Amino acid sequence: MAHSHSGGLAMLDTLAAHSPLREVSPGLKVVFTVAVLFAAIAAGHWAAGLFVCLTMVLAMAVLGGLSLRKIAALLRIPLLFLVVGCAVVLVEWRNGGFAVTKASALAAGTLFLQALGAVSCLFFFSTTTPMPQLIEVLRRWHLPDVVIELMYLIYRYLFVLLTVQRQMTISATARLGYRGLRRSVATAGKVSGNLLAASFRRSRAYFDAMEARCYDGRLAFLATVPPLKRRHVLAAAGYLIVLLAVIFLSKEVLPG
Repeated sequence: MAHSHSGGLAMLDTLAAHSPLREVSPGLKVVFTVAVLFAAIAAGHWAAGLFVCLTMVLAMAVLGGLSLRKIAALLRIPLLFLVVGCAVVLVEWRNGGFAVTKASALAAGTLFLQALGAVSCLFFFSTTTPMPQLIEVLRRWHLPDVVIELMYLIYRYLFVLLTVQRQMTISATARLGYRGLRRSVATAGKVSGNLLAASFRRSRAYFDAMEARCYDGRLAFLATVPPLKRRHVLAAAGYLIVLLAVIFLSKEVLPG
């Protein structure tokens, strides 16, 4: 099931639901993502992060069918945090003043590219794996039932709250509630308070609906998971081999 909302979590949900790679085994994608993250971060070299970032963006564009504009929109907010965080590493306090040294520049660049590679890898997973598939895989991996049910409920309820928040925001905007800084702050506070109250009301209503459908403490969902295919395993293994080769060669040839 896809949601048509735009932006943020709903955007990821929509992209994953329509991704051509949703037919790839989610279990394989989980293992692949964890392996790439571990290799890129443990390498401790900027070349590994750059390689992962470029290949993940390429995979999202070519295999996932995303435009560069959507990929840039996804990476925009993480990039802001990365720039601010790496700026702290870039500037050092030396001899009574702030300075940028070769070592600090290399450390900041390495940290930035490693983090960007990790973020790109996670976005590749998020935009190609629908949440119901991921939860079903975790259930088959014998994650406790209470954790699985909480994941389902939180996942579904987030979209309910997003819809309510969007409706309140549109209504407030139509009444000029966001005109001016002072009025915007007051309106944001009222919307947040109303959203909290609405979440309690809706949670009670949905629990009553669950009990009316014979809820006995256990949620049962019909979920299908794409099977594991040999060519997908070989492709993932090939990528990891190339990544390890890049890490080895970069440590031997490139500084960092």
